[in-house]
Amino acid sequence: MAQTWTKRTGVRQLKLALLCLGVLLFASSFSFAQSSHQATILKISDGDTVWVLMDGQRVKLRLLGIDTPEKFKSKKLSRDARECGVSQGYMKNLGQEATYYAKSLLHKGQKVRVVVYGKGYYGRSLALIYLLDGTCYNEKIIKDGYACVYEKSRELPTTIMRKFISLEQEAKRDRRGLWRSHYQIMKCLCQ
Repeated sequence: MAQTWTKRTGVRQLKLALLCLGVLLFASSFSFAQSSHQATILKISDGDTVWVLMDGQRVKLRLLGIDTPEKFKSKKLSRDARECGVSQGYMKNLGQEATYYAKSLLHKGQKVRVVVYGKGYYGRSLALIYLLDGTCYNEKIIKDGYACVYEKSRELPTTIMRKFISLEQEAKRDRRGLWRSHYQIMKCLCQ
């Protein structure tokens, strides 16, 4: 009888421990849901990567929900160029155009609000950037046709993702930004 009581107690303790672990994991998924910070732009690497000074630290941001053409030699640049049937140099030029666009809105020393949704695969903070007038940079670069929606962004709320997709469709339809002179390539990149 003592052995049965011990087994039952052990099973109950295990179930309780698993339940507690599940609650902790569930709660921790919300701890990265979002945090808002005032930040200063330090450097624009490309259309979807920016360095900021935030909470006294240099932080590399991967801008959530967007993907711009690559401007640096990388496996992704090679793959995108091959899949879209263009040279790597051609693809780099599109990346440069997206970077020029980013630099037209974001400037070194500029104050912005950053909403962080956690960390990505490469350790970069996943974020939305808001200009002081309330404009969401991530939204604007899609709307103006210099970025594709990165639909694999699981961190973004569904309502924001739907808005991004709608803005991409408008940019494509109206042939804004890169959609104007590089329609087929953008169609390939944004699929």
